[in-house]
Amino acid sequence: MNMRKLIAAGLAALSLAYLVPMAPAFAAAQVLCAPEVSGAVRAPRRVVNTASTASPQPSYNLNGAGCALIQQADLGFFLSQGYTVGPGQGTILFTTGVAAGTTDFVIGTLPAKAYIQQIIFSNSVAAAVTGGVSIGTTANGTNIVAAQAVGASTDVATAQASILLPVPVTTGLAAPLHMAAVTAWNSANVTVTVIYGFY
Repeated sequence: MNMRKLIAAGLAALSLAYLVPMAPAFAAAQVLCAPEVSGAVRAPRRVVNTASTASPQPSYNLNGAGCALIQQADLGFFLSQGYTVGPGQGTILFTTGVAAGTTDFVIGTLPAKAYIQQIIFSNSVAAAVTGGVSIGTTANGTNIVAAQAVGASTDVATAQASILLPVPVTTGLAAPLHMAAVTAWNSANVTVTVIYGFY
């Protein structure tokens, strides 16, 4: 698809999105994005719900795109300030490089109030991971995925039933995700994509 067709398709989808009323995507929180600031560059910054009577007033750190996961009690304030509904999904992407042994990699951090929707592995070399790949919330942990087979030169998605703990942390805190070979990496070079949403 050439660039003009891609842009036209994107604009068509965007104009259709304005015709459909947007309902809150999450029961307890929603991703909202700050309005454009005239003459300024969007950058990570801290924003505060100045209308709140709580002490301290709720504050959020916007990412480089000007978005943050906002708690339900603060949605009305930020929507009244021109914030708009942001993306409902996030992605963690990590590549091991050529790996050996059972090396444990911290592949990223799952944000608070997030659940795992999909996990996809892509092995770019002609060597299968021996014993499969585990994912957990601790080093060499298996509480999320016990042993996903990852063959040579292949792409594979973990079946929903094999994602043992889609909501790995219920305390409202972010959680680091670890990935390790169950037996040996066998010089595989694996890219993992974790797609998550918010609840």
